[in-house]
Amino acid sequence: MKKLLITIALMLPTVAFAQWRVGVNAGADYNHYSINTQFQSDYQYKDRWGATLGIMGQYDFNDWLGVRAELDWTQKNYRMNRPVAGTTDYKYVNNYLQMPVMASFSFGGEKIRGFFNGGIYTGYWLNSNRKGIDTNNFSQITYDFSEKVEFNKERDQRWDFGFVGGAGLEYRFAKHWAAQVELRYYHSTVSVQKDYTGFKDKRYNSTLALQAGIWYCF
Repeated sequence: MKKLLITIALMLPTVAFAQWRVGVNAGADYNHYSINTQFQSDYQYKDRWGATLGIMGQYDFNDWLGVRAELDWTQKNYRMNRPVAGTTDYKYVNNYLQMPVMASFSFGGEKIRGFFNGGIYTGYWLNSNRKGIDTNNFSQITYDFSEKVEFNKERDQRWDFGFVGGAGLEYRFAKHWAAQVELRYYHSTVSVQKDYTGFKDKRYNSTLALQAGIWYCF
């Protein structure tokens, strides 16, 4: 009985502090598309900017530890050039729906606090589009194009999974309101292309996002 009372006494500060918060976020991201070109050595892949936005929920156990979950729409874009094939420039826009789940560590004063987030995420590749310029190899005529990229179930891996981490600052500007800015990194561990040929053509996204959010704290 004595041990139970001691345990309850130790838990009371956490129970008294524990609170929910909900919010929204938006920002820009910069995606790196890594690929082992192998036999496609004449292709050049370049990083590209995109956008991200989402809704957030967090449960704070005390003033320094919480758990956060989000549902985000995030673009993981890239650009592809092929100089030896005349004028070839493809700009890809890839839209993902993803859910990061992270532990959140906070430190600092009552109004201004720093924080670190770390955890895992899962995502789903919603759709893909591309536009740019290309050259007809027979007529050598250059033309503009804009089109939807159709998924191939034998080639494309639409489910994503990886690690996520970030750091930022929070400003508590009212009793129930707080604003945050965060620099976040997503590291995918799943290739967007399956082994559907004899070549190990692995392709991965690594995404750096700068985002701002606003919270309502209950």
